[in-house]
Amino acid sequence: MSVLVQMRVRVDDVARFKTAYDQWLPKIGEYGGKSIGLYSAENDPSEVSLLEEWESHDQMHEASEKHGDEFNEMAGTVGKDWETRIWHKL
Repeated sequence: MSVLVQMRVRVDDVARFKTAYDQWLPKIGEYGGKSIGLYSAENDPSEVSLLEEWESHDQMHEASEKHGDEFNEMAGTVGKDWETRIWHKL
């Protein structure tokens, strides 16, 4: 069963983060992922959240292990605290 992955982080440069995420999109499909969207908080636009549906939690981890460092470099999120939540459909 697929999972919904929600990740949140505060960024210094939202435009840079969005550009990096747009470049990341083609790669998630290679691992069984699908982007639901990228959002910013109404009360704090520097807080961004991305939602992705993955075929499994393991596939999301595989993609993160392979490309996570590269993405963080591009997005300007190296050393930032990410909050990740995995959701299962009821």
